[in-house]
Amino acid sequence: MEREVKFKVTMDPSSLEEELFQDGFERIATCLEEDIYFDTPGKFLSTTDQALRLRRRKCDGMVSVRLAYKGPRLTGVGDVVKAREEIELEVKPEEHAQAVNLLRRLGYIDNWRLFKKRVLFVKKGLEISIDYFEPLGVYLEIEVKNEEAMVEFKRLVEKYSKIFPVIGETYLEMYVKHFEGKGRV
Repeated sequence: MEREVKFKVTMDPSSLEEELFQDGFERIATCLEEDIYFDTPGKFLSTTDQALRLRRRKCDGMVSVRLAYKGPRLTGVGDVVKAREEIELEVKPEEHAQAVNLLRRLGYIDNWRLFKKRVLFVKKGLEISIDYFEPLGVYLEIEVKNEEAMVEFKRLVEKYSKIFPVIGETYLEMYVKHFEGKGRV
């Protein structure tokens, strides 16, 4: 189960990094991510709030590839927390192209390719990222990884929701909306 909250960063990201260090987080990597989103020709996944994503991540010279299914967002878990089923598996980096080809052969269409720089921070049971998502700006994501970290997760969500606007949309939804407004969808 994925549980996370996203915020639009409205301050200098280096000041935000300092806040995270003061909260006991450790910066573990700076990554470049390429996300390819797949859907059926009839857009079944997107119209039912599901996603199929192939992510290629390069962190400090190390490359990883993961295929993820994300189920519909669940309701009743709080006003700002996005919770959804997530099934992820690792793909060998050298098999990235074959994974894309396999999904295409199964009838999936890869309509969207998103790029972002992600700075990762961790603290027991929590993962935070500062995401530089062109052309839409800088975002903060807080994800809880286990129940033991839930109290700290709630504290951080409360703290940052007083500083930054909470974003309920996924990166893909924001990206599509941005380009729909420009007549490019």
